[in-house]
Amino acid sequence: MKLRSVVASVILVFLLAAAGRSAALESRTLTRRNDPIQVPGELLGKFKGVSLDLLRLYVFTQGAMTPIVYQIDERLPNGNFIFMVGEKANPREANRLLDPQDFLVFRVQDAGDRASPIDWPAGAKDALEIELGDPLDQGRAWVYLCRFEAPAPQPLILDTIRLLHWDPWVSPELPFIVESDYFHFEGRVNTVRGKVYKTAINKVFQVPEGAGGTNQNLLDAHKMRAWVELFFGKVRIEANETDMIGGIARLTHGLVRGYGRQWLTIALPLGLKAPRIYSDVITHDRIIISPMRISLPINPETIVTRMGLAFGYDLNRNAYGMRFYSPNCLGGATIDGKMSAQEKAIPTDLAPWSCITGPQGTLLMRAVFDPRMLQQTRSRLTYLDDLNVSLPPEGIPGSIGYVQTSIETESMKAGGYDFFIHWYFPDHFYDPQGFKMDVLQEFLNIEDHPVVIRVEGKQAENAALRPPPLEVSE
Repeated sequence: MKLRSVVASVILVFLLAAAGRSAALESRTLTRRNDPIQVPGELLGKFKGVSLDLLRLYVFTQGAMTPIVYQIDERLPNGNFIFMVGEKANPREANRLLDPQDFLVFRVQDAGDRASPIDWPAGAKDALEIELGDPLDQGRAWVYLCRFEAPAPQPLILDTIRLLHWDPWVSPELPFIVESDYFHFEGRVNTVRGKVYKTAINKVFQVPEGAGGTNQNLLDAHKMRAWVELFFGKVRIEANETDMIGGIARLTHGLVRGYGRQWLTIALPLGLKAPRIYSDVITHDRIIISPMRISLPINPETIVTRMGLAFGYDLNRNAYGMRFYSPNCLGGATIDGKMSAQEKAIPTDLAPWSCITGPQGTLLMRAVFDPRMLQQTRSRLTYLDDLNVSLPPEGIPGSIGYVQTSIETESMKAGGYDFFIHWYFPDHFYDPQGFKMDVLQEFLNIEDHPVVIRVEGKQAENAALRPPPLEVSE
């Protein structure tokens, strides 16, 4: 039996050689398919200072090298990203050379088998083998960063994400759109005091049919509510998503991910200034990451009695029949505009993740808050599915599958408080037989058990969902 196996392997090698293909040194065993991969430039020291125009990323699969989609995000020595467009863009500061602070970005699903140097693509003068390892089951996969002489082969051009109408000076009435093969969002356009603001407050969310959805808008409103009480509660001032001002200061649209720095605040009456929320929105084809910072110039207790913030997605009737899940509701609740006794009993403890899923599509959300923030606030996650409870402004009176995160405080120390929101878009997730906890865990593992990246004896954990700290300079 052992001799037959050896003979079969030899025959396979000869057949592959006759077809112009080589046998892999090792086959891919990595099962992950959702992780965006971010390789720090310091692992690619062999190519330090090489022109980005001479570098290409390849994968070895089915006995041959083929190009895959990738991008290299340039950063300045101080860590600031290069932004290609926008009011505060800085493309002239890019040196177009691979530096230790830069990032090589690609998708784990595109990684393949292990190759030998004889399989490098034609014309490649050198290559770096990048190994990806799963710390949970030791699965592995590989990609190859290849250096060419000028001119290098044309890279693979594939827009895995699409960013449209972001520029407030071009067609200001058109909403900002971000989409991929797995989701489609459109933002609100607010006119406040005669000025137009394109915001990232969503007014449309839909899942394409190719990703297991129905391509129907599921949103009634992306609610962002803030309020303050003055003079021991005698005066209350409220604001909502229609009062939001802000915009996109800078933006880079890559083939694998896009990232933009934006800010939001609320136009309050009486000349009062609301805290600014700063956010870098980083968009991949299956994941959106939004690290945010609430900046408090002073402790609010010096001028207010209480203040609060609440946000979440209120759905429309297109969402009827979908199911809501969270750690507080693992059995699920059907979205139908009516609160059952079971749904009314769902705990309101702040939960690390929540999910809406159905034949219409799926949205998984995860939130991580600064512990200092939680220690000084009362925070809750509330599920409200009742057409008799209206929280205007809204297009459809009532609340449909509204999952609300709320934060309230009387006193917070001045300073910056960071929190992260992740949106996950698993395709064909819905199962009428129950919740796919294993698929949820695949997404949670991206952050909780990151892929290990190894290059020439050096290694780093994949930090694609842990972007560098925000620098708030406004």
